[in-house]
Amino acid sequence: MSSRGSRRTRVMRQWDWSLPSRPVSHREVISAMPDPPAGRPPLLMVHGIAHAAWCFAENWVPAAAQAGFPAHALSLRGHGASAGGRHLRRTLIRDYVHDVMQAITELPEPPVLIGHSMGAIVAQLVAERYPLRGLVLLTPAPLHSAVADLVAIARDRPADLVRAVLGRTLSMEPDILFEGLDPATARAYSDRTSTESPFVQWELLLPQRVGPVRCPVLVVGTPSDRLVRVEDVQRTAHAYGVEPVWFPGMGHDVMLDAGWERVLDTVLRFAADLPPWGSVQKV
Repeated sequence: MSSRGSRRTRVMRQWDWSLPSRPVSHREVISAMPDPPAGRPPLLMVHGIAHAAWCFAENWVPAAAQAGFPAHALSLRGHGASAGGRHLRRTLIRDYVHDVMQAITELPEPPVLIGHSMGAIVAQLVAERYPLRGLVLLTPAPLHSAVADLVAIARDRPADLVRAVLGRTLSMEPDILFEGLDPATARAYSDRTSTESPFVQWELLLPQRVGPVRCPVLVVGTPSDRLVRVEDVQRTAHAYGVEPVWFPGMGHDVMLDAGWERVLDTVLRFAADLPPWGSVQKV
């Protein structure tokens, strides 16, 4: 079990009362339940930039349910079938944190929270507020600032730097997201990505502070990632006192790329080995 940061854990912060997040009328959550129930902890999956719940629902949600885990994938506001599209350009990361917190309250017990890329930052900001069963960070965008990642991207794709500065969504072309998928499938997935809040993308360039995270943490990376540097995945893992688990030959979207089963197996083993909820430290 790992802990980082020095701030006290509070579910609500002063700005949550003074400047509350704009409510949304509907949040898309795609779920699959095991039959019969197997007593496994629920999984809540949070997507990254320009994705939505579909990126987990395609493979992971049904496979996790088949393995005995209640599985849920959330579309953050303005993504997928969730409301909030009209205000997406003014959306902040704190709004996404609010969405995840609201989704957690609708679960029967605290979940293992799984965040991908930008969703990994959201997941860590939730984990400092809420006592989770476990935290899984997939190819995580760095808390300490993604400036170095953007510079690395700009060396190969300078147009992406211009896009980010101008507030346009980073490119989600197949060669950026995938390594092993056949071209037709990779293109189909890439075409399902959408737009992202420019403010959220700009926030990724700023350091984020995270207080104590008092649950087991798993960090997953791939050396072939074209969006998040190996050094940043290592730094994220080391902040929690763990070693990252690497999956060579896969692209950034490890839940969709060829070999997704191996990554999910690692996540499910991590979740299955967690202590019973009553024995997890609560804050």
